[in-house]
Amino acid sequence: MSIEKSSYILFSNLVARTRIKWNNTTIKRQKSIKYLGVYIDEKMNWSTHIHHQTKKAAQYLQNLQKIAGKTWGNNLKHRRILYKTVIERMLAHGATVWCQNPTMKLAKKLAKMQRGFLLAISGAYRTSPTAALQVALGIAPLHLQFQMESQYVSITRLRKPLTPNILNISPTQIEDKVTGWTTHPSRFPQTHQITIEDGSPITSDYNIFTDGSKTNTGVGAAFCAYEGTRRIKEWSTKLQSHNTV
Repeated sequence: MSIEKSSYILFSNLVARTRIKWNNTTIKRQKSIKYLGVYIDEKMNWSTHIHHQTKKAAQYLQNLQKIAGKTWGNNLKHRRILYKTVIERMLAHGATVWCQNPTMKLAKKLAKMQRGFLLAISGAYRTSPTAALQVALGIAPLHLQFQMESQYVSITRLRKPLTPNILNISPTQIEDKVTGWTTHPSRFPQTHQITIEDGSPITSDYNIFTDGSKTNTGVGAAFCAYEGTRRIKEWSTKLQSHNTV
């Protein structure tokens, strides 16, 4: 472990400064650390993370204004798509952690962050109310959007129950999507493999052959059964055009 590169953050209400030493070397104390793209501060109020997200948002807003103005550039539909798919997703990073129960102060910071994008998308006057722009563009306030996503992830993925005033449902009552059973061929048990060499003699008394075909003229399927070398049964049918074989 490199002591020079090490640092720590203290989550405590202690007023006195706490020092940590390792081999007579004082480890640096940080007021915030970055973990998986989320800034965690010592007060756990996420102010540092919001500050960095605001700086990122300003850069994205400048890029948006370079490709779209009030009377030129991409139309409103494309601007809104860029906001929802790029900008909002960037701002929502880690919202499951820092936006579960947003405070009024946090909501105001997010609204201020969002307002510039609403003006750039709509081309409205700068005196237009933020709430009116949100309704006109069909874009939810950031704190409500992030809170909804945070609660959805908490109950569906993390399996953590929500407070009764939000949703009175247990995570065990939510059904999981069945994904099926898959195994990579390289890990398939050798004992369950069946290999049939092409051209080997047919030794079974009864053999059934099936076939299907789909062309521009239609779809069909058929089978025939043999007893030894004698054909004892055959059947064919025409399928619907939407069927596959």
